[in-house]
Amino acid sequence: MTTDTDSIYVKTPACRVCGRSDFLAVRESDLERYNAGALAQEAFPEMPIERREQLISGTHPECWKKLFG
Repeated sequence: MTTDTDSIYVKTPACRVCGRSDFLAVRESDLERYNAGALAQEAFPEMPIERREQLISGTHPECWKKLFG
């Protein structure tokens, strides 16, 4: 997602479809805003919607498609 030097990797929750967790690269400052209560779309405005959902629920984009088409 980002190539900034302040990027960190966060572990996503386990996906309820496939059971896997992953790691997503995020800016540390964005993560701080999210952890302070900002909505995902506000804290991570440049992150694709599919990846924000993965960060929130753990559901991978391909698993989301299996569920909802």
